[in-house]
Amino acid sequence: MAEATPTRVFVYGTLKRGFPNHPLLVACACPFVGAASTAAPASLVIGPYSGTHIGAYERRPITVVADGSGEVVEAEAYFAHPSYAEALWRRCGGEAAEIGEYTAEHAARYVPINERATGAAGLMEAIHRFLATAPDS
Repeated sequence: MAEATPTRVFVYGTLKRGFPNHPLLVACACPFVGAASTAAPASLVIGPYSGTHIGAYERRPITVVADGSGEVVEAEAYFAHPSYAEALWRRCGGEAAEIGEYTAEHAARYVPINERATGAAGLMEAIHRFLATAPDS
């Protein structure tokens, strides 16, 4: 049987090394290949909720550039679904809150699943509840 070809994964947010969800990658024995950045600014999913759920996110192509070598790699990233993407962008601060890099400060606002408000019927309801709240001051 032929050996499977490994797939490289570009991660951002809480999956980055040193961030809260990186142990999920470590537990799957996913090796770190190198750092990369998006070739152009991108509104990737940033908010207190994460996960991939049908109707929650949209997977789209994105170009990343390997730090150091400059190698250009086509990848896929998860973006907020168009049904609420603009509302999420506005709720999180809009243009004034756009960032160049996801930092530890952003990760500190991540709400782990076991700490999220109860009563939501699922991820989409939790997102809509978040969108209905006032931004943090």
